[in-house]
Amino acid sequence: MKKLIINIFSSLFALGVFGVIALAVIFGYYSTTLPKVSGLADFNPPIPSQIISGDGEVLLETGTERREIVEIQNVPQKIISAFLAAEDANFFNHNGVDYFGIIRATMANLKAGRVVQGGSTITQQVAKQLYLTRERSITRKIKDMLLARKLEEKFTKDEILFLYLNQVYLGGGYYGVKAAFRGYFNKDLEEATYAEAALIAGLLVAPGKYSPYVNPIFAKKRQNYVLERLYQNGIITKEQFDIASKEAIKLRIRSLPPLKGGHFTDWVRQRVVEKVGKEEFLKNGFRVVTTLNYKLQKIAEDQVNKGVREIDKRQGFKGPLRSIEEKKIINFLSGQRADFYKDASLYFTLFPNGKVQYEQEFNQDSFDQILAYNKLNKRKVEGQNLYPDNNKDFNDPLNDYLKEGSYYTALVTFVDNSQDTVFISLGGVNGFIPQSEFKWARERVIQEDRNFIPLITNPGKILKRGDLVRVRILSKKSSPYYHLPKYFKERIQDKKEFIKELKSQSFYRFSLEQKPDAEGALVAIDNTTGEILALVGGADFSKSQFNRAIQSLRQPGSSFKPFIFASSLERGFSPSSILLDSPESLGGADESLNWKPRNYDGKFKGPMTLRQALEVSRNVPTIRLASSVGVENILEFTNRIGLDAQIAPDLSLSLGSFGVTLLNLTSSYAIFPNGGKKVEPSSIVSVTDRFEKEYEIETDEKDDVIASDTNEVEESEKTRKFKESFDGDEDQVAFKKEDDEKDFNEFIDNLKDGQVYDKRLAFLMTNLLKGVIQNGTGKSARGISSFIGGKTGTTNNYVDAWFMGFSQKISLGVWTGFDENQTLGWGETGAKSALPIWKAFMESYIDQNGESDFKTPDGIVNIRVDKQTGKLAELDSAQTIMESFVQGTEPGVNKEINIDETEGPVKVDIYEDDYFTSQ
Repeated sequence: MKKLIINIFSSLFALGVFGVIALAVIFGYYSTTLPKVSGLADFNPPIPSQIISGDGEVLLETGTERREIVEIQNVPQKIISAFLAAEDANFFNHNGVDYFGIIRATMANLKAGRVVQGGSTITQQVAKQLYLTRERSITRKIKDMLLARKLEEKFTKDEILFLYLNQVYLGGGYYGVKAAFRGYFNKDLEEATYAEAALIAGLLVAPGKYSPYVNPIFAKKRQNYVLERLYQNGIITKEQFDIASKEAIKLRIRSLPPLKGGHFTDWVRQRVVEKVGKEEFLKNGFRVVTTLNYKLQKIAEDQVNKGVREIDKRQGFKGPLRSIEEKKIINFLSGQRADFYKDASLYFTLFPNGKVQYEQEFNQDSFDQILAYNKLNKRKVEGQNLYPDNNKDFNDPLNDYLKEGSYYTALVTFVDNSQDTVFISLGGVNGFIPQSEFKWARERVIQEDRNFIPLITNPGKILKRGDLVRVRILSKKSSPYYHLPKYFKERIQDKKEFIKELKSQSFYRFSLEQKPDAEGALVAIDNTTGEILALVGGADFSKSQFNRAIQSLRQPGSSFKPFIFASSLERGFSPSSILLDSPESLGGADESLNWKPRNYDGKFKGPMTLRQALEVSRNVPTIRLASSVGVENILEFTNRIGLDAQIAPDLSLSLGSFGVTLLNLTSSYAIFPNGGKKVEPSSIVSVTDRFEKEYEIETDEKDDVIASDTNEVEESEKTRKFKESFDGDEDQVAFKKEDDEKDFNEFIDNLKDGQVYDKRLAFLMTNLLKGVIQNGTGKSARGISSFIGGKTGTTNNYVDAWFMGFSQKISLGVWTGFDENQTLGWGETGAKSALPIWKAFMESYIDQNGESDFKTPDGIVNIRVDKQTGKLAELDSAQTIMESFVQGTEPGVNKEINIDETEGPVKVDIYEDDYFTSQ
């Protein structure tokens, strides 16, 4: 028996030794396959990249993981304690593996019949997250135990916690505690309560299962578990436990961060991604600082949007969005109100019982009260309809969420033809649209020929009860009486009681709106640096990402004229040179073509100064001037200043019938206020990655122009015939003469070091273009400042409308039109369609930044001349102006070049352009 016992113990000992040896071999083998443990310096988890405006606004934050790195010393102890209580209470006492914890978890899981506890330590979780795969196997478990021991040898406990709290995934796309607390509560870590810390720590085991957004009851149970562990471990007192477990937690409703400055920001993003790669950009925490001024950008976006809406209204009404059946009206309004509350709520509250409540929730009983109040208040007073107002005596909570100036979809409740008023409801809130705000809604006709369609005075012709329409809140408190048509007020003047009741009402006042089809673009750049301060590539980035400021090639029309006039100043012309505006000066066109050269207004004004011809945008003198200057000279000028366009080498260039981008045209205009120095537009100040490595990004816009199929400039029939009229008739085009090539030109031959245009001539051009605003086609903007200059541009059949101009500090360009190159409609010139946008932006810019006049360079003399003849003013001259000249070119010093002294007539045709007389 004794021998048997000895044999048994010997066998067990042998088995034990064998087991130990086997375990040693297994652990030794896996030890050799473990990844290398790197230092903290190599901890580079993915972090999002940011694109930032020049004034510090985050325009875009994007990445594969939403994470913010935080140093361990900046993590409050209550948050650390909550995570330790949830995952590894013995963290500071083990060396990477908690064997007793493994046994305890195993027993608990066996007792429960399912997995209720995990045995992995925080160190093991770090090993798994940073170095191992997420597979569930004995092999991986052995590896993370071994690797955890190595981590404990390599790092301190605080360093391991640093890795853990910045790496862990906490649901909602948030990685690390800082991003999670910001995302869930919109709080910094130091603001967190024990209740909030326990809720976040409770997400670790299963972020989806315990999400307060998905399973609020589960989230609350898990939070209570963490709080209990904190209490049992002596971290919090019984009183703290009771307070935390009963705390109602306010959580932020998750939403995608908005993309600000859409077209500009996306343009910058595309170029940075092209340089560094998409994966790098999404993971390596790039910081892209741009030139954009976000305050100005917001103004630009608002004004472009407003401008294209006004264009769209002039084109007519598209009709209601749709109609709601009478029996479904109440359900529609209640559903609309519920959506308002949900969309307006930024937070919801998680209560101790796991219930969730939004900031404002829809209550059917409350809504029924509102409807009943409105219904009871619909009545007649002295035979006149008195409609229910905006619940003056009933406190409607929806009032807090509707914003003046914002757009909504409303339901037409009543159409009163006698009062010329449309009454509408917005989720049960009543309002009215006066005749002044719907009279534009006439039949929609968009054509280049003039047509007369009367304004709408009878709302029943366009709307009926149940129609859904787009509206904008103009005022929350307004009485319909003060917006009634005059004839109706006269008819009811003896109905004192009705007038009294009507005046006492308080309605929402709306305007009838619709989403525009027309498009617009705007570019503002700093004259000295070329920095793009604002760029709008379309009316709505969410609707269309096509960037019309840099990708669309559009015909500039008369906005190209200043470059012809600028070139002429280099060739001997002056502001007082006389140009002929007469049919004889062109010599007529080919009778077989059935069209004749003319100005926009169909009239000819005879001799006029170069200044006057530019101010009122006369076509015939411009054609003649281009002929006299010479096509080759004009092309040499545009190439020199950097106007990047494929311009035909003939007089068709005077039509502005080639394609150019708004950004390039704006930067070309900037040479005038910049004293003749070339301006290279730039949009990016710096690009650095997380390690502050700098990257050079190409900023020249030329490489970024991609003309779409719908925006390629098609040669018009008149332009084609125009070109054909020159075939084999070189004598009709005045090219640069051979003698001129040999002569020294002081305005051109002395240019160097970025000076592409003589600074004296640049000053003359600023003066001439200031005249366009003070006296010409841009005169509606003259109230802004006497120091600004600009030029209208309108292409054939009103397809493109421009206004280009500048102040002493910035150059600003605006374009409006359709993507499909269709007409904007009769009379939609640059002065009517583009100038209002330009004017509003420039006015805001000057209000914010101030303005001053252009500095006069050396070599300029100011002479008083006759406005009509351009000659030195006589004492008895009726109309004189102070004109600037380059010294030595003023009247009376040398023989001047006038258009009637140049060679014979030019055979040409032109298209309709800007008009002045009806502006």
